[in-house]
Amino acid sequence: MDSCDNCKAKQLNFLKSLTPEALDRLQKSSTPLQFKKGETIFFEDEQLQELFCIREGACKFSKTNKKEDEQIINLLGEGELMGRRSVISQKGALVTATAVTATTLCCMPQKLVLENIQNNNAFCLDVLNGFITDTIDDVEKVNFYKNNRSMKKRLAGLLLYLSKKFGIDGNGWLKVSLTRSDMANILGTTSEYIIALLTSFKEKKHIISEKRKIKLVNTIALSEMIGDRH
Repeated sequence: MDSCDNCKAKQLNFLKSLTPEALDRLQKSSTPLQFKKGETIFFEDEQLQELFCIREGACKFSKTNKKEDEQIINLLGEGELMGRRSVISQKGALVTATAVTATTLCCMPQKLVLENIQNNNAFCLDVLNGFITDTIDDVEKVNFYKNNRSMKKRLAGLLLYLSKKFGIDGNGWLKVSLTRSDMANILGTTSEYIIALLTSFKEKKHIISEKRKIKLVNTIALSEMIGDRH
């Protein structure tokens, strides 16, 4: 497994606060895990014993409402952490984490994470600052595509968000293409409506789609659609 201190993920910046000895111990105690697309990594209310970092791939956070329906509340990509609140608070996870693509995780033991928080003030402060950064990112994401705009504008925003967050492959396709059902879940509509809107985008040559894969052809038009020309 690659050394954790070589990871350029912003959410792992707190590792720089560790002493060389503590970092070496954490690295040697960390293990890689692989999940297939659709596999559950941990469940809502599960007490986690490890802090997970996404090395490759993408995951979704979801909660179950009173009707036992899944509600997707976040999408995470390479370098992002999962299970931090549960590991630190030693309480059950607030969400269920599921692999959206084939995913490789780096798993850091809860015991070592808590030891470093207790014994290293700089490390503790950096972990807390990570919570603040996450909150700011969540607000930006919600404002990006989940507000009082029309569903067409929300979908355009979601497609741009997926491109910005996860990137595109060498052929121009979105690296992470959600199912129509997941898109509908995130935006609060039906799969049928999402399919109809994507067909409209395709007819206007804003996108190209093949099965689940999507390529953004005219990002300017999509940005103008949601009032964001940057």
